[in-house]
Amino acid sequence: MRLRKLVGRLLIGTMAVTTALTATGVPAAAGNPYTPTGVNDRTAHGGYPEPWRPSIQEDWLGPAGRYCTFPLQVRIVSQDVRVRVLARHTNGTVQLEEYAGPLTVDFVNADTGQAVRRDAGGSGLLEYRPDGTWLRYTIVGPAGFGFRPEDPYARGYYILDGLHVISIDPSGVRDLTLAVGEQDNVCVALGDQAV
Repeated sequence: MRLRKLVGRLLIGTMAVTTALTATGVPAAAGNPYTPTGVNDRTAHGGYPEPWRPSIQEDWLGPAGRYCTFPLQVRIVSQDVRVRVLARHTNGTVQLEEYAGPLTVDFVNADTGQAVRRDAGGSGLLEYRPDGTWLRYTIVGPAGFGFRPEDPYARGYYILDGLHVISIDPSGVRDLTLAVGEQDNVCVALGDQAV
């Protein structure tokens, strides 16, 4: 718990410095290592960070073989997740979004009905390429993330608690490139032996 608070404060502090430098008009030039490269002038989008807005999480069903050997059903129990844009690319697309807020989820083995409840209400920074595809997702957990058979990290749907960074290559392959904390594979908790 202490690690989570410390990492969360460090992450928020880093974001605040970056946001403050952007907001004070320090140019996003090669000489300024604190401002994301290629970020459009903040006045073009009304300033950064943009206001918080709700991010409604939906129930979903992952087919057998994607994350678990069985179909994985995800049911939202309670939520108050928010999202805000921290930076945009020069073409106007989102470059960096921050997510935060409570989220409780039931994970269900759709074949057996067995369920486990998990807290997934951490915070995260999602970084996008100019074309809108994901580049990197930084989590201060707990938060959920799935790895598929084609990903280098072991297949499963994980609750990542602590500091975790997932890098996504241009073809969509996901890899856990930094893991400080726990990785709880809910597929195993629901009886998956083949992970």
